[in-house]
Amino acid sequence: MPRKTVILTFDDGYADNYDGAFLPLMENNMRATWFITTDCIGKHSDMMGAPLPMLTAEQLRQMKKAGMEIGSHTCAHPDLRQLSYQQQQAEMIQSRQILETIIGGKISTFAYPYGHYNEDSITALNDADYQLACTTTIRPDGFNRKNHPFLFRRVPILANDSVTTLALKLAFAEGYYWYLPKMTYPEKKWARYFYRRIKDKWIGDRQATPE
Repeated sequence: MPRKTVILTFDDGYADNYDGAFLPLMENNMRATWFITTDCIGKHSDMMGAPLPMLTAEQLRQMKKAGMEIGSHTCAHPDLRQLSYQQQQAEMIQSRQILETIIGGKISTFAYPYGHYNEDSITALNDADYQLACTTTIRPDGFNRKNHPFLFRRVPILANDSVTTLALKLAFAEGYYWYLPKMTYPEKKWARYFYRRIKDKWIGDRQATPE
């Protein structure tokens, strides 16, 4: 991919993603990948602690037609580490079959629920003919450098992240920010320096841009 490429991904398949993310992305000629938990399609899910509406099959078809990528996030959103190899593979294969039936195309990417996986997960994905899988594993050295197609690490962006937190995550691929208490004094100075540079260039520009 070109340098400074940003890949946007969304997990689970909440209904508010349609108006809150899909439509704004389309307005800005942008694309994203959506990892869908198939048992929840068109229903309500309490994965976030309260029942929330989920994307419908028709919305997923519209999103795929518009150029969005649809990936698998299992059927029931289990912690894969607690399942046998056979159970993991069943989650991977069945969810893919359901999504392929809905969108009329091939599903080749996967995201581990909660970001959790084990060696059986990687073997099951390979045996199920997936091409790439995303984690949310936190590493002190930033992005996973093993270059493994089933260990593609992402930077989690959370609802309560401030603009400062977002800027630091983008600047350091979360590695330094997440381990900020363990950083040496010179490293903290550099982190603050780069944050100020980002704030002046990007946040300052946005504030100065007329509506």
